[in-house]
Amino acid sequence: MKKDLIWIDLGLISYEDAFVIQEQLHEKCVTKTCPDTLLFQENYPVITLGRGTHEQNLLMTPAELLDQGIALTAVSRGGDISYHGNGQFIVSPILHFDQYVKGAHQYVRCLEQVVINLLAHYQLKGKRIKGRSGVWVVEPETGEEKKVSALGIAVSHGVTLHGISINVNPNLEHFKAIIPCGIADKGVTSMEACGCPPINLPDLRDQFILAFDEMFGSNTTKRTIDEIVSHKR
Repeated sequence: MKKDLIWIDLGLISYEDAFVIQEQLHEKCVTKTCPDTLLFQENYPVITLGRGTHEQNLLMTPAELLDQGIALTAVSRGGDISYHGNGQFIVSPILHFDQYVKGAHQYVRCLEQVVINLLAHYQLKGKRIKGRSGVWVVEPETGEEKKVSALGIAVSHGVTLHGISINVNPNLEHFKAIIPCGIADKGVTSMEACGCPPINLPDLRDQFILAFDEMFGSNTTKRTIDEIVSHKR
């Protein structure tokens, strides 16, 4: 039997406002007053510092970041430092992960496979690199392996937070402010930098839902945030 999920798209929103909503949804999922949820968003430029962040991986001062219009915030997910911004597709699965897979490791591998399958729809060959999370592609222009999708999760009371970012067409210059995920010997790229024609984010979202449902045996339907939580601050 397929598991029923809902999806909510916040559109372009600040990371801080989106995380308030994510925490509200998480609380509702924990108390089972809300179905498991895929939360989609696109953020204004922000650098997030995961629980495993090393200070040397931030290459600019807060003042320099502010000059470039990039915010800086600490977050509860695992992993090192990451960048989010316009042109990046973000999805946070908020769900009782042990109802779908056996353990957090398998959950992460399944999320990576969803991204690999999604990229294949756009004629891109995604891959894993042993010992490193996320999804990688070979950039045609350079022939180098570069990260196109980052992944970082947290689990609280058996329900997941945070999730996946996919670089569709972000400003790749912004990544020069950090050593992404603390990996100094590998760069980042985007779907469009790898030859994809312009991609409509709602279309990408719909393809992601199809790939997710196929991987996790779920049936995901649309809801609006106002139907689920009060998100006025």
